[in-house]
Amino acid sequence: MERLLRDLVERTLRRPREAALALIALNPPLEARLLGLGIVMAASAALGTAAELLFSFVTKLDLGAPTAPVPMAFLQGALMLYAAKVMSSLGRFFGGTGSFRDALLLVVWIEFVLVLGQLLELLIMVFFPLVSLIGTLGLLGLMFWLLIQFTAALHGFTDLMKVGAGVIAVFFGSAMLFAVGMLAFGITPPVVMIQ
Repeated sequence: MERLLRDLVERTLRRPREAALALIALNPPLEARLLGLGIVMAASAALGTAAELLFSFVTKLDLGAPTAPVPMAFLQGALMLYAAKVMSSLGRFFGGTGSFRDALLLVVWIEFVLVLGQLLELLIMVFFPLVSLIGTLGLLGLMFWLLIQFTAALHGFTDLMKVGAGVIAVFFGSAMLFAVGMLAFGITPPVVMIQ
């Protein structure tokens, strides 16, 4: 199992479309996909809270109270389900053939790879806290790249430019709607105070 995971991670970074097709071919049951969703939800939220605490400690910046991991885990899960639904529905709208089950599998796998990146970023933060910010940008770029490649593989699309434009448009459109929703509920980003 460990060897399979390592091989899939390596293929994801080197040949992402091939990795996506290999994941789909594994065809795990829905229960396994949902279990994977739960695991990456919890891991990502826990690492996010740990990163906030560590960054605040090593940089002496007052970021306020850290994000509570349980609500963050549920938010992560909701966002991943939303991403899988959009990936499958919009792709089919444009002539693709991918299913929600497979989109969920691919989104969970992308999050798993990003969790591995978060772990590495956490280690870097201990010694080079500001360099870790570059790592955050790198993970964001990796997320976009994998979303584009995996969406193309899921639906059998070949024009990566069109897929990329669609992924970026949906991402920023969704982010704007999400931000408006948060502001409507009175949720604002924390203010950073230098001690």
